[in-house]
Amino acid sequence: MEYTSKNCLLKNGANCLVRRPEAEDAEQIVRYQRETSVETPYLIVGPEDITQTTEEQAQRITRWNTSSRRLRLLAEVEGGLAGIAILYGVGMQNRLRHRCSVDITLYQKFCGIGIGTLLLGEILEAAKTAGYLQAELEVVSSNRPAIGLYQKLGFETVGSIPRALQYPDGSFADFLLMVKALD
Repeated sequence: MEYTSKNCLLKNGANCLVRRPEAEDAEQIVRYQRETSVETPYLIVGPEDITQTTEEQAQRITRWNTSSRRLRLLAEVEGGLAGIAILYGVGMQNRLRHRCSVDITLYQKFCGIGIGTLLLGEILEAAKTAGYLQAELEVVSSNRPAIGLYQKLGFETVGSIPRALQYPDGSFADFLLMVKALD
């Protein structure tokens, strides 16, 4: 999926570059995934799940960058990775091709300054351009800041999955299912 890099000004006055990753970003992305999986309980992966090597991540980046149905975007602030957003088709069957899933993660220190709105806005615009008619996501029901962002961008809660995540201590978290029409 094509994407043209953009520079934007954030709420705090910092400059943010939004761009597709390149294979050279693989090491930084693997480190980011490990660090964000430790920072927050709201991700479906924990640090024990991040087993991908830099080489495997570089191959994944190349595959995604040549796909017409998937897009991954990075947000960089002052030259450092601040967040990642992705979009991918729900399925290849004709009856599912109108639906896409979206996902976004940020380093906690970059929350609340507009990066989430920027990244998700770019992903949703790319989804429309690619011909998707509906964007979908799952969010931990106690993640109020993320739910607020999704609602602000037009997502509506359509259901829930109780006990969707189980943490190492045995506790659970529920998911909310959220959908946004793109047509």
